[in-house]
Amino acid sequence: MQNAPTPKRPGREGRPTYRLWMTGSLAVIMAAFAPQRGWRDDEVSTERVLKHSRYGVVETAQRIEEAARRQGLTVLARMGGDRPMIVLASSQGGTPVMMDSDGAHLAVPMSVHLREAEDGGADVAIAAVMPITDPRELPAIVAAEIEALPVLVERALS
Repeated sequence: MQNAPTPKRPGREGRPTYRLWMTGSLAVIMAAFAPQRGWRDDEVSTERVLKHSRYGVVETAQRIEEAARRQGLTVLARMGGDRPMIVLASSQGGTPVMMDSDGAHLAVPMSVHLREAEDGGADVAIAAVMPITDPRELPAIVAAEIEALPVLVERALS
């Protein structure tokens, strides 16, 4: 007897969500970042929202982390270097991780990527807002935190 296939649920950019789960596992988060280390200009498209910060990379990261903490979020992971990344955890614990197909790269919608800008400031890329059409996919508070991430970053940079 074969198991029935898992129904696909709507996910980001109209693509069906193949898998979606909450985790606090650093190993999963690090795996999600592996293909994203080479952030190129042509990759900043519909998958990301780009903001510019007048502050340097280090101060921008600190401001985003502080704004996240004020909203009740925690910093699950931070990777340094010339293109730092921050993974935020929901106020409910854990961070959402998703795949839109079998074998796809992991997506972490509560992640923030930074790089130095030519003017000495920093460019900030965040995952595009992930529409949650089935309330059973994520707790409502977690979905709201994902949707509010661009506003949180905007406040941190002002």
